[in-house]
Amino acid sequence: TESHEEVGDRANDAVRVNGRELRCRVVAEGGNLGFTQRGRIEYALAGGRINADFIDNSAGVDCSDHEVNLKILLGLAIRRGELTLEERNDLLAEVEPDVVRHVLYDNFLQAQILSQEVEQSVSRIEAYEDLMQRLEAEGVLDRELEALPSTEEMLERRRAGLGMTRPELAVLLAYAKQHLANELLASTLPDSRYLEQDLRGYFPSRVVERFGHLLAEHPLRRELVATLVANDVVNSQGITFVTRLVAETGASASDVVTAYRIARDVTRAVERWERVEALVDRLPAELVAELMSEVDRLVEVCARWYLANAPGQLGRAVEAHAEPFRRLEAVIPEVEPEGRRRERERRAWRLLDLGVPDEVAWEHALLPALAHGPGIVAAAHRTGRPIEEAARVALLAGEVVPIDRLEDALGRVPTPDRWHRWAVQGAADELRAIRQGMAERALADHPALEADEALGAFLAARAPFVERLERFLASFAPEDETSLAAITVAVRMLRPLGAGGPSVG
Repeated sequence: TESHEEVGDRANDAVRVNGRELRCRVVAEGGNLGFTQRGRIEYALAGGRINADFIDNSAGVDCSDHEVNLKILLGLAIRRGELTLEERNDLLAEVEPDVVRHVLYDNFLQAQILSQEVEQSVSRIEAYEDLMQRLEAEGVLDRELEALPSTEEMLERRRAGLGMTRPELAVLLAYAKQHLANELLASTLPDSRYLEQDLRGYFPSRVVERFGHLLAEHPLRRELVATLVANDVVNSQGITFVTRLVAETGASASDVVTAYRIARDVTRAVERWERVEALVDRLPAELVAELMSEVDRLVEVCARWYLANAPGQLGRAVEAHAEPFRRLEAVIPEVEPEGRRRERERRAWRLLDLGVPDEVAWEHALLPALAHGPGIVAAAHRTGRPIEEAARVALLAGEVVPIDRLEDALGRVPTPDRWHRWAVQGAADELRAIRQGMAERALADHPALEADEALGAFLAARAPFVERLERFLASFAPEDETSLAAITVAVRMLRPLGAGGPSVG
């Protein structure tokens, strides 16, 4: 649809072709404007794999940013008389390998999240539209200028079961990062003492060892923190993570990012991601993406809990939950019910058969149970009972009362629009709250009893209610297992148990 005149590069008019005419499988743009954006999209729609020039060239920009920020910091040291210009130049040469590793890893993460977005694009088409509408409303985005689909085109793609192309997602990725960084900069989050570790991690360790005391005086300190945190969130959780939770919960972007960071650090997600990333050249790309997505899912589920239960408590929440969460991961195999144990072993053996190393396979098999971690840790804190007992009651409750069954059913419910998606997510959040409430009340009401006995006594005191619930669920037909309305009614029936429930006598 474009003419040579629109491209504005007369020297190449004689050799220019349309994107759909290329027969190569992959294109990397080492220079700028090898393609127009519409040319990239046309090539991608024809099956070609391509990012965008600003993605393939981003390491150069990233390297320049490191250089500038390093020179600003070391300039402070020179003015203080702590460093000479010659010593600065020597130090810059020494830390070059550190900067290179940092830059390459940043760009690996950016390419990786684009690949994950492409895989999930069809299911997120509505979330991309929401993001673009928000950016347009704020005067940040011009879809026509960026060759992004209009609202009508997005509706047509949704009807046709199509997602967005990789070049389109590359543009949205850039906008999502910049917009989030600006929102964080307008908040108090960049001033958090907890996030000083991110700033220290940005600079080479040899520089931090000698001049870390000057970081607080860096004139771009807040901008650096906001950018680092925004990149981290988008690179790990995706383009629409923040805007989805903002729209769904009404929370601010900084609150969502705070909850994400608590979840990331409590669950030790960075270590989990790195173990999967080490397998990139050993396993099929689809399997690596699956493993990454499972860790992402753990972080998102936990972030939702912290968003609702620990708003703004970044450092305190991490300090309170990190060690109990680590303990929980160690004891789950000892306290989980038999049904969960068998399912965990099936998940692990499937991964082992696909070539996943033992440690990673067994670790990933624990993730569904760990998603209940924040509630279990909170139940242990509030009742003063050991984490083992809180975990046993919470996990057993899901089997004794059909919470596990309803959670599995929610995973099969179609979500054709945002309201269905939000309703499913709300029901899942409520089931987790019911599980936590049952654990807390069972342990608090029966402090002298062991975990299994405490749960038994808790349910025995509510026997008529439990019997009504069982009769109701016995009437569930197979089609009800994927009916949002039926599952929502079942969740409502369970709600009194999470609040303690009506007891007898």
